[in-house]
Amino acid sequence: MTNQTNLNSRQEQIYTFLIREGELKVNDLTEKFGVVEMTIRRDLEKMEKMGIVKRTFGGAIPVDPDIGLAKRENLYMEAKNKIGEKAAQYIKSGDAIFIDAGTTTPNLLKYIPRNWNLVIATNAVNVATSIQGANIETILLGGVLRQSTMSLVGPITEHQLDNLSFEKAFFSSSGLTLENGFSNSNVYEVQIKQKAMKQSKEVTFLVDHSKFDVQFLHKITNFEGVDRIITDKKPGNEYCDLITALGIDLVVCDED
Repeated sequence: MTNQTNLNSRQEQIYTFLIREGELKVNDLTEKFGVVEMTIRRDLEKMEKMGIVKRTFGGAIPVDPDIGLAKRENLYMEAKNKIGEKAAQYIKSGDAIFIDAGTTTPNLLKYIPRNWNLVIATNAVNVATSIQGANIETILLGGVLRQSTMSLVGPITEHQLDNLSFEKAFFSSSGLTLENGFSNSNVYEVQIKQKAMKQSKEVTFLVDHSKFDVQFLHKITNFEGVDRIITDKKPGNEYCDLITALGIDLVVCDED
């Protein structure tokens, strides 16, 4: 199901380019996509109403990448759902797992059988409230609540993670580049991701196609710290070659 506020293919590409470049002009976008100026202006107007870009004189810039959870949930919904469905296939009854905060990770919960015996720990309020099943034990970590992402972070969260161990952990990432690996816009979120990674035997990142070639300020980890990457579209050859060379399991939903 597609939300009426979801971006179409061209708008998704525009948003990705804006995140990557920082600012784009309407003239450049009309030439790139081969459409009239009015079409691009309507695209930018829709995206501004969603709260993800700000129009400028003759162009647009991205809003702070640490935008609210509700707004981010409407981006790439179909891709995130595919990724979540695929990720759930790597969970089995009896697992103790960690699920990271984000808008992609909660999608895997839709595909976990409710009668499975699981322990799910998370620092995300939206993840905790989505868990359903009489046999599923839910651990919502404490900490300082970040309103924009509805996630719990800080020393309290980290301390609780010190006392937990997971078979598997599933993480989101705001950006992914060949040079710097996985990144995020908020240092407190990164600290929790890094701590949970250390406590997990198997680390999986869930990243849709828009995250590739995008770099944010705070580094989460290199590729070497990851066991599996699940994405909706096959990345460029350079990514595939590096991922293969490092022995990382690359799972592409669109190849099924």
